[in-house]
Amino acid sequence: MNSKCLASFIALSAGIVGCQQAMAGEALLWQNNSLSYLYGENFNRGQFNDEQQKTQTTFTAEHASGWVWGDMFGFADYVLADNKQSRRGDFNHDKDNFYYMELSPRVSLSWLSGQKLSAGPLKDVYAAFTYEKGNGGAGTENYLYGIGSAWNVPGFAYFNANLYRVKANNNVYFDRAHGNNNSHTYQLTLSGAYPFAIGEQDFVIDGFVDWRAGNSTSNTRTTVGSSIQAKWDAGKALFGEGRKLYVGTEVNMWRNRYGAKPIDGSGHGFDQSAIQALVKYHF
Repeated sequence: MNSKCLASFIALSAGIVGCQQAMAGEALLWQNNSLSYLYGENFNRGQFNDEQQKTQTTFTAEHASGWVWGDMFGFADYVLADNKQSRRGDFNHDKDNFYYMELSPRVSLSWLSGQKLSAGPLKDVYAAFTYEKGNGGAGTENYLYGIGSAWNVPGFAYFNANLYRVKANNNVYFDRAHGNNNSHTYQLTLSGAYPFAIGEQDFVIDGFVDWRAGNSTSNTRTTVGSSIQAKWDAGKALFGEGRKLYVGTEVNMWRNRYGAKPIDGSGHGFDQSAIQALVKYHF
């Protein structure tokens, strides 16, 4: 295990939790933190169409919180892969362990304006922001800003929709031959959680779907990515303590992963359907 990469993951994880603690007080309405272990197969390396990782192990620290001024979500992944992922445009610098993180605060426009911006199923409207950073795969560093919304949807614990303008920096799949290391595009993100029960057993399905437009400047194509988790409340069933320990699975799906085109010259994109075992503890 690469100690430098692991240290970066720990620092990012601590930063996500530490950020909300520093701003806490009466402004903090609620919070939830979790640690996850995932293990799965069929992850696309992202270089040639016929190359797949056999397995991938991911450790995730996650934070969600509600504030008088809006809400915040963040996570940090540390990934161990059994087949190296290309990190740079020349594909000569591969990594089999790397981190990826996102931090997504949203500021309530109702709170900013002093006017309640809700109507029917619409709960609120937000100024939405996301920072993405990773040192594996596409080598991401992106800045997203736009408009967000929260909705009342029957059966859902929450349902959010955010539309972003994306400033992407130095993606390894950019058309570097023409000096295009930065670009702008658009992204729609949907996220939600649907809890339900079967008999005395509690379950939840939650996750997100990202749609990002392609860009001719960076020579990327439209991509759709999602991570959907289906989880059983094992803590409630085994120890009588609900919403703490979950066991289940995550399906990680991509259509045209990273928006990249294979360097073998084929016209196909990188598609992925990876199923992972999941253990998640909330605190």
